[in-house]
Amino acid sequence: MIDERIRIQENYDMTMETAIDEAREEGLEQGLEQGLERGLKQGLERGRYEGQLELIRKMLSKGLSLEVVSDVTGLSVEELETLLS
Repeated sequence: MIDERIRIQENYDMTMETAIDEAREEGLEQGLEQGLERGLKQGLERGRYEGQLELIRKMLSKGLSLEVVSDVTGLSVEELETLLS
């Protein structure tokens, strides 16, 4: 009787440990996936920003006025000045 209770308790403990390990692993996987998605999104946004800034600088270096660059990019002159500062 006592041996059976000990065996049941050991099985319960092993089941709980397995469940905890699986939950921990699932949580880590979800966290990693979310982190990768967030990092990719930030990287793409940064790349777009850098590309736009490079294009603005090239247009200005070709002698285009801030007003023309503003018209082409859709950014206000103030936004352009802020980006370039």
